[in-house]
Amino acid sequence: MNCKIKILSILVILSVLGTGCIEDRQNNVQTNHDLRYNIDKGNRFAYDLISSSEMPKNIRMLMHIKMVVSDSDSDLITTRVVSTTSTSGNKTESSYRLTMTDHGKLIKSESEDLMIPEIQPELPNTLVYPEKAVQKGETWTNITKREGTFTSKEGSINYTVVSTKNYTCLGLKSISCKAGNFQCVGINTDINFTLNMTSKTPNGTVYTIIVGKASGENWVDLRGGFLVKSTYDVNKIIKMDFSEAYKKMGFGVFYRETPINYQTVSELLERR
Repeated sequence: MNCKIKILSILVILSVLGTGCIEDRQNNVQTNHDLRYNIDKGNRFAYDLISSSEMPKNIRMLMHIKMVVSDSDSDLITTRVVSTTSTSGNKTESSYRLTMTDHGKLIKSESEDLMIPEIQPELPNTLVYPEKAVQKGETWTNITKREGTFTSKEGSINYTVVSTKNYTCLGLKSISCKAGNFQCVGINTDINFTLNMTSKTPNGTVYTIIVGKASGENWVDLRGGFLVKSTYDVNKIIKMDFSEAYKKMGFGVFYRETPINYQTVSELLERR
């Protein structure tokens, strides 16, 4: 009888230890996240964005963004965006259209105002996802060099933008926002960029160089890939050379350098 009790006790202990090992192995299993924009034609998103600057002066800007997926197939997604910005009681409206792959690689951009998604992290749904699934702690990099021309009533602007974005997967988390509760994947983003612009004016050419960096945290829907919440700190220096434009007025070298620091918070208001 005592022998049977001892054998039974040993089996119980072994079963408990075995269960513990199975649980440890399950807890150590990493989840693969296949990140992509899984959105369809006709989907609509609304966001509120708050931007607060520290330099050169304190300014609080509110932006309401309405985004519509105007076209979507197996390879490309086109979104049409209208934004309304309120600053110091003044409201302005602008719009742009983006065409990108389902992993977020920019194919084409069209806008009423100069808009460069590579260096504007406050714009929703412009993250570039990796081509393969990633796990918590894994990183990927997107490097962009692009040239373009923007024409307005004031003149034309030729620009070259170079940006490096380093991404890190932060894992899963449940996120609550005004649009509801979402199971999300977190993505940390570090951006370094340089923008060179040449502006043609009636008085001459203005040369501008913007050098900056941004660091932020994004939480995107696990299944749809769309942005739910994000926060960014942005620091940049704008260097402008007006020498040619002011030469006719008798000025020699006319140069200005302005540092700008600001924080942005974006939140999903509606999704349908």
